[in-house]
Amino acid sequence: MIYIKVFLVVILSAFHINNVYAANKVNVVVSILPQQYFVQQIGSSYVDVNVMVGPGQNPATYEPTPQQIAALANADIYLGIGVPFEKAWLSKIKKSNEKLIVVECCKSISNLNGHSHHDIDVDPHIWTSPKKVIQIVKLIEKSLIEIDAEHSAAYKTSAIKFIGELDNLDSNIKSKVINLAQRNLIVSHPSWSYFADEYGLTQISIEQEGKEIQARSMVKLIRSAKEKNIKAIFVQSQFNAKAAKIIAKEIDATVFELDPLAFNYIENMNIVADKIVKGLSL
Repeated sequence: MIYIKVFLVVILSAFHINNVYAANKVNVVVSILPQQYFVQQIGSSYVDVNVMVGPGQNPATYEPTPQQIAALANADIYLGIGVPFEKAWLSKIKKSNEKLIVVECCKSISNLNGHSHHDIDVDPHIWTSPKKVIQIVKLIEKSLIEIDAEHSAAYKTSAIKFIGELDNLDSNIKSKVINLAQRNLIVSHPSWSYFADEYGLTQISIEQEGKEIQARSMVKLIRSAKEKNIKAIFVQSQFNAKAAKIIAKEIDATVFELDPLAFNYIENMNIVADKIVKGLSL
């Protein structure tokens, strides 16, 4: 019995210490896993980051759990990124904590081919461009400094380091795609507009305006893909790939899976670039 009591005291003490430690951090909530990675790179040990849309979940259809909404009551800042669920839930999130600072990051930097998109539902995946992520990082740095000026030097140093890594990532991807002869990127869901725009590719989406492709459009796409000798189709695990697989079979193409929502952004984008290069080189 004595051993059990001692054990419980140790466990409860550890739990108390962890809670105090967390309370001394900036409590940040983000929408998606790549944002969690960005904030952790900048905030390091000074932030505690929670993500709404977890692994394998779809930010287009996601609904926060009651537990997540309740947890937002203790958050200091919410960093949005323009994914669809935010449109329905950000107002409710704000109501859950009147002191919560909400930063919606991407309306001011969501441009493709030099044209601003007022409605970034066209493609909210702005983070598929490392150059755009650099702008997001600067906003995260600014937001953390405003709420925690005591550690501003650390945030600035970490941001500079991470921006250097993003510049290297951008250079690596450019060097990988520069000599591609085939530059047509057929995707099941239009998640790669910013990547394609940045690196001189043409994204062709099977899904059209959020709806499954119709038979007539599929026939037209198959004909076009054959004419352009496209031998790769890229799918995303969070969305139905049935139509993509049908088209791939018709044009004798290989199907590759790309994930724009993976946590480790640098590693994932290198994997994405390698798969795209491999697919477009077939």
